[in-house]
Amino acid sequence: MSPDTHSDAPSELYFAYAGTRPDFDRLDVKAVHPDELLGRPAAFTVIGESHYVGLPSLGFHELCSCRPLSAEPTHETPLSVGVEREFRFRGDRLNATTTVTGRPLDAFSGPDEATVAYRFAPEAWTTISVGATGYETYHTYPEHELALHTETRLTVRRSPARSERLDDPTRNATETHP
Repeated sequence: MSPDTHSDAPSELYFAYAGTRPDFDRLDVKAVHPDELLGRPAAFTVIGESHYVGLPSLGFHELCSCRPLSAEPTHETPLSVGVEREFRFRGDRLNATTTVTGRPLDAFSGPDEATVAYRFAPEAWTTISVGATGYETYHTYPEHELALHTETRLTVRRSPARSERLDDPTRNATETHP
């Protein structure tokens, strides 16, 4: 396949974590699955560009998109097999760690076991599978022969110490590369 065959295809996936819900009027919502996570109401949503997961009662909102996000900070992951990334979110009530792994397209076993799934085109899926303490996603990109897998693990924090309640935008997210 020549590099120009899919010149409009995305080359990165962007992740943003926030304490407030994004503006849903600006998102192309494809599928919504209300559920529980950590014993609290949660929303698992496939959007036109990727996915959104929200636990409003814990101040956790993850937005993932093939298009650059305006939120800060934003973490970027190249759409390629073999890529590995880890992102962390530290909120007042919840900590999250997301591990992203680029796998060959045939590593995606299909949508049947997913909690919510949406097919954008043949072999192009976004799926979300909900577990007891987190969730996993697959984003498949046939144009890259890629199944991008994410695994997010969540832990509820005890009440923050008074000094941690100060607004410090740099303390909410970090990124590590293996």
